[in-house]
Amino acid sequence: MVLRVINRLKDHISRKLRDAKLEKEFRARNVILNRPFSIFQVENLLCDTDIYIGPGAWLSLIGKLYIKRGTIIGPRLKIHTANHNYEGEMLPYDNKVYVKDVHINENVWIGADVTLLPGVTIGEGAIIGAGACVTKDVPSLAIVGGNPAKVLKYRDLERYYRNKSNGRIYIQEKSLGRVKNVIVKK
Repeated sequence: MVLRVINRLKDHISRKLRDAKLEKEFRARNVILNRPFSIFQVENLLCDTDIYIGPGAWLSLIGKLYIKRGTIIGPRLKIHTANHNYEGEMLPYDNKVYVKDVHINENVWIGADVTLLPGVTIGEGAIIGAGACVTKDVPSLAIVGGNPAKVLKYRDLERYYRNKSNGRIYIQEKSLGRVKNVIVKK
């Protein structure tokens, strides 16, 4: 009993130290990771700068997750980088695990309650609608939604590249105090 309590306390302290180190590294790169979050194999989380990850993120990172600059992620994101082999010699699956990295390119906006499955790449400037389940690659500047996610339309190419060339990256501008939210009723 005492040994179990000591081991749990050691695990708790270890997690706290890991989280503190992670937060310090993220703060230096303007990466905001809101609590609560759950990351399995945090060493496989590779973030660029100026990134926001909303609360409730659940990241199963047996493979790597690459997140590029300027990405904003809503609450309760779920990412899987591995899947079971369901065509093996056991049911419902066997002991093989297929690992595939996930890539989120720059200036992506991911809505609330989105799931990204193993091996997907989200193209630059894409928008993933709330509740979407992304099973395939998303093209650059695409706006997708649904389960499975499908392309609904594309962002304005000229406006996107004009804002990008002018350095108008929301999370960066906000961290520098240059942005104030404006509420617009339509």
